[in-house]
Amino acid sequence: MKLIWTYSKRYKRGSKNNTLSSDYIEFLYKKSIKDAGNQFKKIIYTDEESKDIFKDFVDEVKLIEPREFVFLADLKFYVLEKEQGEFCCIDGDLFLKKNLNTNKKTGFEFEFVDFKALEYSEIFKKEGILDIIPYWEKSESSFNLGLMYFNDDKLKKDLVEEFKKVQNFYLKKIEPKYKFNAKKLQVSICGSQFFTSSFFHHKNIIPEFFGKDNDNEEKFEHIAGRKKDRYLRDFKQSLI
Repeated sequence: MKLIWTYSKRYKRGSKNNTLSSDYIEFLYKKSIKDAGNQFKKIIYTDEESKDIFKDFVDEVKLIEPREFVFLADLKFYVLEKEQGEFCCIDGDLFLKKNLNTNKKTGFEFEFVDFKALEYSEIFKKEGILDIIPYWEKSESSFNLGLMYFNDDKLKKDLVEEFKKVQNFYLKKIEPKYKFNAKKLQVSICGSQFFTSSFFHHKNIIPEFFGKDNDNEEKFEHIAGRKKDRYLRDFKQSLI
């Protein structure tokens, strides 16, 4: 199986990402890649600016075509469009401790309800998202995309095609009026995570949730959000 990371300094956004250095974020990526072990083919999608940063840590570096920023998860869906067969996208601040085992053809980190996503969803509905994605309200939950596993090319293709509709809707109807991206507000929780949950509920597909029974971080450790600086001391010591 292929394990795939995405990295671009242009996508270094979020309350913690904005305050932590790129060097520290790259340190986390390298730890994530090394901690994954050698049982996977390791690939990173990145841009021209960063193509040499991880070349000694992965089996293959693939370049991302220049693109307009819409949602924080854009690059993961870019990978979904480009890759075929069995693979898993993984966040650069997620550290595997055990193999990802599943008998299902799709999987994500976990399912949850985010009230900010629901707030944004009301705005999306007000501006006409149901005309584009009729099943938008199929679920009130969101899927955490820290892990995105696929072994179903047809389903993956359908998801990407629908996601592009959401991107185009956002650029035409939401950003010009509300300017969330210009204000550096994270709408990806709605445009990608809430959308993905709605898509799977619409399809009546229950994916694997790798984060189930991982409260003690026995399967993997994900230091997203407020936990992002957990390894800052280790990073500083590595510079000595």
